[in-house]
Amino acid sequence: MTSKEMEARSGVPRANIRYYESEGLLTPARARNGYRDYSEADLAVLEKIKLLRRLGVSVEELKELRRGSRSLSEALDRRLAELAGERGTLERVEQVCGELRRSGAVFETLDPGTYLAALDAPALPPADGQVWWKAPPAPALPETDALPVYTGLTRRLLARLFDEYGLLLLLLAAAALTGHNPALASGLALQIAVHVIWLFLEPLLLRLFGTTPGKALLGLRITGRDGEKLTYSEGFTRHLLLLWYGRGAFIPIWSWIQMFRTANRCWNDEPQPWDTDTAYTAAPFRPLRHAAGFVLASVLVLACAEAANSYSQLPPNRGPLTVAEFAENYNRQAAYIDQSPVWILDETGGWKRAPDPPGVTVTYTGASWRRDHDFQYTLEDGAVRAVTWERSLENTEEWIYLPVNDIATAATALAWSRADAPLWASARKGLISGLVDADWENGFTLRGNGAVVTWEVESRNFYVNGDLATAFPTDEAKADNSLSWRCTIALEG
Repeated sequence: MTSKEMEARSGVPRANIRYYESEGLLTPARARNGYRDYSEADLAVLEKIKLLRRLGVSVEELKELRRGSRSLSEALDRRLAELAGERGTLERVEQVCGELRRSGAVFETLDPGTYLAALDAPALPPADGQVWWKAPPAPALPETDALPVYTGLTRRLLARLFDEYGLLLLLLAAAALTGHNPALASGLALQIAVHVIWLFLEPLLLRLFGTTPGKALLGLRITGRDGEKLTYSEGFTRHLLLLWYGRGAFIPIWSWIQMFRTANRCWNDEPQPWDTDTAYTAAPFRPLRHAAGFVLASVLVLACAEAANSYSQLPPNRGPLTVAEFAENYNRQAAYIDQSPVWILDETGGWKRAPDPPGVTVTYTGASWRRDHDFQYTLEDGAVRAVTWERSLENTEEWIYLPVNDIATAATALAWSRADAPLWASARKGLISGLVDADWENGFTLRGNGAVVTWEVESRNFYVNGDLATAFPTDEAKADNSLSWRCTIALEG
């Protein structure tokens, strides 16, 4: 029978049944799907446990009874003696309360010494000089005889999502602040990094705090069966079990099966395989504290990650730029966009080949690998105020790439260097986003972020396609065509 059927027939809650199983008092078989399969013999044992626990026989004594190292008569004799002692204690407490009440004592002048001595006296005279009674030890576990296991799917899932996506955003922010473009990162590599780091980090957090950021926000806590924090090895083992039974080790199809089983266990109020020997507790849900706190924390994490990403997109040199500083800004922005520019600017603002990657020699051939234009700089008091470049072609059959990337890179290198450039990337991208819908065939002027981009173009028998960022001769007149354009990026004010 299932644990649900066992609960219905015995009247013992499933949490108690699981606890008795964890203590070795019940040993149900396992079905092929991994679920417990209780027998009639298990039910009979559970009813005995239920009776004796209600009589006050301890779990440790029940273990001894199951092992045969203690007889039932011995256990009951000890319990009867314990009850007699408790009864004597209650009588003594009643007597002291009565004496204290009849004395008319008040709190300010109360002399507790005499009364404490009366309370500490033996409940009954010892028999044959032997001390037959002592105060019962404090119970090691709650009266429910159950390890608390919170099975709420929503809070558990949200807590894990917060932890894992928070770590992902932290990695992206770290990449951005070290000069790497998060948009170019491999999604698979990031996911692997998150799960490998979290495999070692979560056990450490549980060892130190008994919770994780996501769990703490939602009032969740994980400890050992004794209420103490898990050791690192216990937390690590728990996480490995979670990866297999909860995530299916990320194996296609199998992972979905395991995740469905995980959800099903939550819906059936059953513990997860990785929580068998842990106490998973949840504070009463308070919407203002937990829901609002979770939302605010999520917004804060997202805002911090976006702030790091936005800051990382700013060029290294700010304020009025010399030609050398503009060149450094341009090279950095070009590397940030595609990580492997072929050409970079030197200190004079002219083009030079980018150095080959370490240990690699790259050979470029063909006219397409030559720079077809040079930047012209307009200076004011030694600072760059405008950057201009132009190109002209006649009677060609070549397809020409429009300098969309050059414009975007130069614009961010110059306009975003202004001291008043906003921090948030979304507030800076108006000028760049305008390039998408610009009229490349007839020319355009764009303003934004304190700069102006002007595109002037003249063509004959040439088709200029802004969507494809290309220009090519028309089929009818390949031998009679011309194309010339001029682009200027200038600071305003």
